[in-house]
Amino acid sequence: MISINLPKKPLILAFATAMMPITSVAETIFSSQIFANFSNIQVDQSRTDAEGWQPDLKRFYLDAEHKFSDRWKLKVTTDVQWQRQQDPTDVWFRHAYAQYSFGSGNNQYLKIGTAELPWIDYVAPRVGYRYVDPSLTPKNRFAGPTDPGLHYGYKGRQFSFGVAAVTGSGFQRPTLGDRLDIEMMGVWHILPGLDLAAGYYEGTRAQDKDDKPRLHTARRHNVALSYRIKTMRLGAEYARNDNWNQVSKVPEDSSHGWSVWGSYVFKPGYSVFGRYEQTDPSNKLNPANENDYLQLGVDWKATSYVTVALVGKQSTARTALKETETNEVGIWTQWDF
Repeated sequence: MISINLPKKPLILAFATAMMPITSVAETIFSSQIFANFSNIQVDQSRTDAEGWQPDLKRFYLDAEHKFSDRWKLKVTTDVQWQRQQDPTDVWFRHAYAQYSFGSGNNQYLKIGTAELPWIDYVAPRVGYRYVDPSLTPKNRFAGPTDPGLHYGYKGRQFSFGVAAVTGSGFQRPTLGDRLDIEMMGVWHILPGLDLAAGYYEGTRAQDKDDKPRLHTARRHNVALSYRIKTMRLGAEYARNDNWNQVSKVPEDSSHGWSVWGSYVFKPGYSVFGRYEQTDPSNKLNPANENDYLQLGVDWKATSYVTVALVGKQSTARTALKETETNEVGIWTQWDF
């Protein structure tokens, strides 16, 4: 991580100064994060080029954050993937926003640009182990992590909530449909470490762009109960989507899924973790389809920069005609610079 102290620039920051005087020296921080693994995949009853021991670059983030003051900052994060047997992706802007923090202890924020959506921003840290796999909704394409728009959040002792008005297109190929989408999230902090959260999404996900008609509205409902302290995580999440990919298509469809997870730090720097989830990706059009996922692992904080995990995964995909089981075992790593 590189930190550069820069002098204040009152003319450039006139708008920010008008709302809140600058009280600290501006600072620019550059950092990066890499999720990489080397694993063996075996698929029953088939043979694919992805099988065997191969590497994956799950994520490569480059991050630049410039703090104009205690309240104003700009953040840009680029994102690249290089999965096995595939070419590297384009360079995406996962984050590109200006943030103004305010309220008691800066417990409220307003972000303009491509920023985290409220639900993923909340639940992903509760689940943890993002470098192994994302949480239920982004992993199964029930939701996206970031989206261009206007984002507001509040963090309190007893309640927290967030709301975003976004394009619905996501950060990989941002575009604008005929209307903005809305996502809302609320959390009740029942006891220290114990949360009950609910989320809601409604819009068209930019699927009504150009000449495509809006025949349906995409909706998503989320609920999660989780417990998180320094040495332990426990939780469960449920999600239901309606017409998520059917906004401009005649037939209606829905999907749903649930996930349970847990982890325990049995020694400083060492933890065991596990997760199980089940999803029904097409309740109406293909009701026989069902997916199961199991993850077990142990991770080691090798240094302040590197985390290493030995992980085993099993995925089962069922359709009306067949059942396919995929097993994967290997080493997953997170690198922070």
